[in-house]
Amino acid sequence: MKKLFLLTALFVAAAFPSCSKHDNEINEPPVPPETTPLDIAFAEGNSLQFDVDETKTVHYTITGGSDNTVVKAEMQNPDDAYTVETTPASATEGTITITAKMPESENCVVVTVSDGSQTVTAEIAVSTNPIPEELAITFAEGNSLLLNINEPKTVNYTITGGSSNTVVTAELQTPDDAYTVETVSTSTMEGTITITAKKPSNENRIIVTVSDGSQTLTAEIAVTLRAFDGKTVVVVTPGTLSQLLANYDESSITELTVIGNLNDEDIATLKSLPNLAILDMENVNLEELPANAFYNNKSLTSVKLPKTLKTIGDRAFEGCSSLTSITIPGSVTSIPIQTFDGCSSLTSVTIPDGVTTIGSSAFNGCSSLTSVTIPDGVTTIGSSAFNGCSSLTSVTIPDSVTEIYNYAFYGCSSLTSVTIPDSVTLIDENAFRGCSGLTNVTIGNSVKYIGNYAFDGCSGLTSVTIGNSVTFIDSDAFRGCSGLTNVTIPDSVTEIGKEAFRGCSLTSVTIGNGVTSIGSYAFYNCSSLTRVYCKAIVPPIIVNNTFDKVSATATLYVPTGCKAAYAAAAGWKNFKTIEETQF
Repeated sequence: MKKLFLLTALFVAAAFPSCSKHDNEINEPPVPPETTPLDIAFAEGNSLQFDVDETKTVHYTITGGSDNTVVKAEMQNPDDAYTVETTPASATEGTITITAKMPESENCVVVTVSDGSQTVTAEIAVSTNPIPEELAITFAEGNSLLLNINEPKTVNYTITGGSSNTVVTAELQTPDDAYTVETVSTSTMEGTITITAKKPSNENRIIVTVSDGSQTLTAEIAVTLRAFDGKTVVVVTPGTLSQLLANYDESSITELTVIGNLNDEDIATLKSLPNLAILDMENVNLEELPANAFYNNKSLTSVKLPKTLKTIGDRAFEGCSSLTSITIPGSVTSIPIQTFDGCSSLTSVTIPDGVTTIGSSAFNGCSSLTSVTIPDGVTTIGSSAFNGCSSLTSVTIPDSVTEIYNYAFYGCSSLTSVTIPDSVTLIDENAFRGCSGLTNVTIGNSVKYIGNYAFDGCSGLTSVTIGNSVTFIDSDAFRGCSGLTNVTIPDSVTEIGKEAFRGCSLTSVTIGNGVTSIGSYAFYNCSSLTRVYCKAIVPPIIVNNTFDKVSATATLYVPTGCKAAYAAAAGWKNFKTIEETQF
């Protein structure tokens, strides 16, 4: 037994060269044969490795010996690299606490066990790891970034020190949905952090945390939006646009995308840029464009209004004679007075579905505008709304419109046809005056009033259908419609104003049975008129010049049994031929 024990001790000593080779040797005097040899065993083994300032506890167990057993532990080579403390729990058990204080040192803890009759020594080899390289992270692109909106910026990082368990996380110091941050590790030592600015925001910081389980560090990357790159300007604080552009030659700015938060002061700054032609404000936070916002700006050619816009102020683009296109967001509900008055280069405009009113002179003088679609929600087309839109060839008036005010389409000389829906109750004076290209008109069945000069000068008009709710055709309503050859006035009409059809090329006219009076010169100079059908039982009141210069051979057709009444009535009796007919 003793020989086996000694062989084991020799093996242990050979495994830890820093320790002596007398492990577990039993000192004299020899142990009587009937006595159990004294021995000590360590639960954590005979070899320990430490990090600096790490403490480990070794649990020992003693066999043999007596109740007087004493355990003592000390360094084989005294130094201050380690501290050792022994704590017996009983005569057979206890702990030895070892703390390593210095890096890269080796030694042995010599443990002596004695019970008065036997003494045995054992050794615990100890060594300390070198201090690991301090954990660090560096960013190839630096610790401060200048970002453009919606342009991802990738930062490449490199880690030194640490272990294979290194983990990198990145997050905003101040939570903010203006930025997104994504971390991708390509190895334990390298990776990328991708930062994207999604909308205007104040400066923020990316906090990068690196940990390998034993060391943790943080680093910061400051992120700031680029204020102006020559074409795009980001305005975080309303009212600061002029400051952001202060260091630039404003005369060189011809195209500008604005992002962020604007107020009236910023709009004034935009208006003052002398050569600004293309303006994109789609991603601006602005609900109301002030009145006269870009009044008389001669350089603007294209504008995109903010998606958040609800209100356009009066005369916002009046006199912008170079403006060719504009994008109006669906949130806008009204095109107010003189919004685009005098925008003579405007060729196309999309009126959003949410608009309910097109104000007075809204598109007055937009002589290059070729087509307009008025959305279903519009109820009113204001006076002079499209006055002078001489290139306008087509217009769609939806069923929602109830009133077409005076001069609404005055001078739209290229307009070829128009249908006025049944929802319309009023066609005001001069509404389509001078629309010389208009060839046919259909007036819906809800219109009650056709204003004076409503279709005056529509010389190309060859066909007109008047709805059966019209009660009054005002003075000069169709004067000068030299292409109009026939017309039927519905029974609902009670009065035809003076000169209503003066100068028309009518060959035939039918007057409804509800008409009670016809004004002076109503059919003056309708020299081609050969047939007049008047369905009224009682001859309407007219004067001698109502049919002045009508062909002497024209025939008047009246209801059966009414010939005598017409032959005796003022004005009517001037017809040389009066015939009765069944209507």
